[in-house]
Amino acid sequence: MLIDTKNDFSSNQSALNNIAWLSFLWSCASLMVYSILPAFVVDELNINHSQVGWIEGLAISSSFMSKFFSGVFSDISHARKPLILLGTSFSVITKTLFALSTGAYAIFMARLIDRLSKGIRAAPADALIADLSDPKKYASTFAVRQTLCSLGAVFGAILTTAIMLISGNNYKLVFWLSLIPAILAVLLLIFFIKPNPQTHPRNNPNYANSRLKLDLKDFSKFSLEFWWLLFSFFFLMLARFSEAFITLQGKNVGFSVAFLPFVIIIMNLSDAAAAIPSGKIADMKNRKKMLLSGMFIILIADFFISYNNMVGFIIGIIFIGIHMGITQGLLRALVAQSTPAELRGTAFSLFFLVSGTALLIGNVIAGKLSDSFGLKTTFLGGSVFSLISIILLSFSIFKEHKKTNLQVY
Repeated sequence: MLIDTKNDFSSNQSALNNIAWLSFLWSCASLMVYSILPAFVVDELNINHSQVGWIEGLAISSSFMSKFFSGVFSDISHARKPLILLGTSFSVITKTLFALSTGAYAIFMARLIDRLSKGIRAAPADALIADLSDPKKYASTFAVRQTLCSLGAVFGAILTTAIMLISGNNYKLVFWLSLIPAILAVLLLIFFIKPNPQTHPRNNPNYANSRLKLDLKDFSKFSLEFWWLLFSFFFLMLARFSEAFITLQGKNVGFSVAFLPFVIIIMNLSDAAAAIPSGKIADMKNRKKMLLSGMFIILIADFFISYNNMVGFIIGIIFIGIHMGITQGLLRALVAQSTPAELRGTAFSLFFLVSGTALLIGNVIAGKLSDSFGLKTTFLGGSVFSLISIILLSFSIFKEHKKTNLQVY
């Protein structure tokens, strides 16, 4: 049977810490590109906001689609690390493509392939974290990873600002230098992430004896709670359109191109500050209620960002950071806690498939709203989707509370 003693999980702490640092490097490399990419394609390549919406939507949704297949395959193959390594290696290649790109089509292809590489590694990485973690500490463990991911974004954004100021807005130089953290991520993964095999789900007979394929009947193993959570998450992701629109709004309120990465810095510092405390509280109290509080915060964020002034915008991105810090780890913790270990990769795949579909639709809607009515309406539209998600999750909490009361009586 599955070995899950405290000592066995403790022995995986080094691997979990290194996965968190791996996320730091991934995020650093990505933000060095993405914090200036929207300005690059709009100012240098003259692409309109609707096209940005389609590019971002297709790129992000392709990432989530690849997450679906990689997560399922990690369950079928009973292996996580090879897929994580494949995606991380492809990320190195795509950073080179960004640096070599000379037109809108080339940038789009580089963006698309880069998101695919991220997708290949993401679901197996989340499943591996769940494999190695004590179930009682899911939210806390994912929160640590989220914190390092956010700090990586901050570090990458600071580097980008410094390079842009020193080089006179040399976009291509930033793209070339983003190769450094991408290569370091490959080396860290190969040499320093070595999980304890005793805690692997393959020690569970249900996992070890599973066939090397996925049957439709396997989906019946997922609880109604899991499907309802996905339904709720769909509307939340509709409200989480690309950061491209946030940085474009930053330009509208007065941020220069060189200082656009500070939008990411402020947002991710807020994210990092909120992640670990909220994760610990969620593990001690109620994960769904903590997630609900994070959903309310994005309503406040959209309200402030929709006003075209610097102060409101800064307050808004601080609240977006807090929202992300509270919710990112919790979304994954709730997926992990509501699914069987032998289908954990598939569960994260479904989560990413639903999220990717929502993000595609959300980005297209955001682009259309921006071109038709201005950027402020993009964020007001996002608040409507957030409200729907809040209602759906509240219903789930109500049903859970009612069921608990019935059991008591």
